[in-house]
Amino acid sequence: MSDDFSPPSVFENPERMREHLNLPAVIGYSFVGLSTPEYHARLEALVVRVAGEHNIRKRRFRESSAGRYTAYKYDVYHDEFATVEALYREVIALEGTRFVL
Repeated sequence: MSDDFSPPSVFENPERMREHLNLPAVIGYSFVGLSTPEYHARLEALVVRVAGEHNIRKRRFRESSAGRYTAYKYDVYHDEFATVEALYREVIALEGTRFVL
């Protein structure tokens, strides 16, 4: 039994995704989540913790017309595939996230 635990990839084909991203590069993310200050703060803290403030190139937020959800968009510089996967994995698990692109 191994002590190494690697959670399954969030991507259907991680090797193909790794090749497609052609890192290092700036990756555009779009997350849809609740339009609450609490969700926004948790999402922002998560992105900063995983990617690093110095790697976040741009942030944009657009609330839905009904005001229940917001599209949170980030452009993040990555030089390692592991941080791309970690960011997706943690945002997917964040309570209040509705959609991840």
